[in-house]
Amino acid sequence: MRFRLARPEERDVVENLWAYCFEPKEHPFFRWYFANMYKPENVLLGLDGDNVVCVTHLNQYKLSLRSKILPVSYIVGLATHPAARRGGIGGMLLAAALEEMRRRGQAVHILMPSRAGFYQQYGYELYCHQWRDTVNLDDLRPLTDKTVRFGFVDSSDRWRYLAEVYEKYTADLSGYAVRDEESWRRHIDAQLAEGNIVVVFNGDEPIAYSFYQLGAPTIRCSEFVYATYQGKRGLWEYFYNHRSQGEALQWNEAMRDDGYRFYPDGKKGHETMPFMTGRIVDVKAALETVTYGKNVNEKITFTVTDPIASWNNGTFTLNVQAGKGKVTLADGTDVAPTAAVPAGTLALLVFGTMNAKELRYYEKLTATDEEVQKLTHLFPKTECYINEWY
Repeated sequence: MRFRLARPEERDVVENLWAYCFEPKEHPFFRWYFANMYKPENVLLGLDGDNVVCVTHLNQYKLSLRSKILPVSYIVGLATHPAARRGGIGGMLLAAALEEMRRRGQAVHILMPSRAGFYQQYGYELYCHQWRDTVNLDDLRPLTDKTVRFGFVDSSDRWRYLAEVYEKYTADLSGYAVRDEESWRRHIDAQLAEGNIVVVFNGDEPIAYSFYQLGAPTIRCSEFVYATYQGKRGLWEYFYNHRSQGEALQWNEAMRDDGYRFYPDGKKGHETMPFMTGRIVDVKAALETVTYGKNVNEKITFTVTDPIASWNNGTFTLNVQAGKGKVTLADGTDVAPTAAVPAGTLALLVFGTMNAKELRYYEKLTATDEEVQKLTHLFPKTECYINEWY
């Protein structure tokens, strides 16, 4: 088995495997994706002899991680031909992808799992869940705000309305995708190929927006973003007005939102949705790139185990002075490690999903009370959010 990036003339084989495993070629999203997102230089192929048996796409993003903007790859479309399955090829493809990302100088990356258990064995852990709410349209009435007005985005030229709301929504969050004009235009064009976009205004100020699809009893929102609670209530008002076109509304939002406490019926329709995994590509690079508090001064030595990235196995000393980290790799004899942190656990610390005390409780790391305190100081828990689907 060998791995390499795709060549321009291999587009057909990539499209065929995607169509076999995911959307067919006539699907609107398939047509949009391969017209706007597909780049052979970001597609990794696995070959058995001359035959392509697996493929994954390394879509390039910028991620805000603890207020630091990092270049990352977002793995999507990981597909193995059924004739080659159950042979460990998926793990080999992930390992090859990590090598490629390391070559590009990327410290972390993200992946949306179809099933988390498959990826956990390879060092992936979920750093972001979302709330997923499903509420009958009739039950929205007491939650609505009739003072707002609505507008519609029917062209990517209106991307700034959405960007203004998104930037306010994500201002205090970590782990989210940074969207520039080019990425906004891609998002809008993809949504308009399949559905609609509404914007809520307070006067002339955009305060919320939603991407949504009609045509089924449940109106589904792939984005439901608001800068204020009034904006969220305005979205409820808008969808309440669709009672002749649907029966229920379903949307996702960040886990920090506590609005479910005020729903008319909180016994049903409110659940968590596992959304995104984060992974360390290179331990040294990640720990020297991440932002620490300006007044943080800590030193800790720990071992890392990584099931598929051999360069991450070893004993590392992290020395943070005035908020800047420096990492040295020990040979295991000159410095005694005081904690053991699997690669997946380290990602949860770096992203801020959980703190060290919580992770030790769930037996995800081994550390003394003193080291737990150091790790908590180095990696305080944060609110994580991301809503990229491809």
